[in-house]
Amino acid sequence: MFNWSSCRDAVSQQHGNDLPASTEVRLTLMEAIRVGLLKPGTRLKEAELGELLSVSRTPLREALTALKSEHIITAGKDGLRIRQLGWRDITDLYELRATLEGMAGRLAAEKSGHSEKAVLQELCNDEDMMICQGAAPEALAQHNAMFHSAILSTARNQFLSESLVRHSQMLVLLGVTAYSVPSRIISIQAEHHAVNAAIQSGDAEGCERAMKHHLHEALKARLKLASLSTNSEMD
Repeated sequence: MFNWSSCRDAVSQQHGNDLPASTEVRLTLMEAIRVGLLKPGTRLKEAELGELLSVSRTPLREALTALKSEHIITAGKDGLRIRQLGWRDITDLYELRATLEGMAGRLAAEKSGHSEKAVLQELCNDEDMMICQGAAPEALAQHNAMFHSAILSTARNQFLSESLVRHSQMLVLLGVTAYSVPSRIISIQAEHHAVNAAIQSGDAEGCERAMKHHLHEALKARLKLASLSTNSEMD
């Protein structure tokens, strides 16, 4: 079960123990949102957060200011809340992601060498094995992130990479992974294979089309999940 300690541990494992206090708090809050400990719409009270995280006011406020600038939290008349994304927000988010990742796929197909193609093929093979063995949705989501990250690295475009990193921060607000929808798992697998096949053959236009199709299908799954979720605000 997720709690504040597990969130802090996850941050330490991913980023080490020498982070500035405000950065550690920001990452811990992001992890808490990602795992559902803090849900969209939740009101954030500084005193309670400071006690839960065992941090002083200054790093906490710096972390909250950073999250506001990243549009992860919003400020209203009643204080700070975790941002809630509606259908229009989710659609806009995935339309932009499809454009950016489509470009990444095209560049990866153009620039990939033998070693990079081998890594992507291995990632697809690993995903096949994980699905066959009934891996948990969270494990599949982490592997999915590795696959997309490998394509972005292969694209070798710094500004595209920076844009996608900033964009990806917003995805934490979407909550449960699409891998929690059983019917979506096999579709994602097939879509990944199509993207990989285009890269292996150097088909830049085909890879861009395959990646955009992948993201459009992901959007439909996200909208379905959003329609099933509750939007109650929590104090």
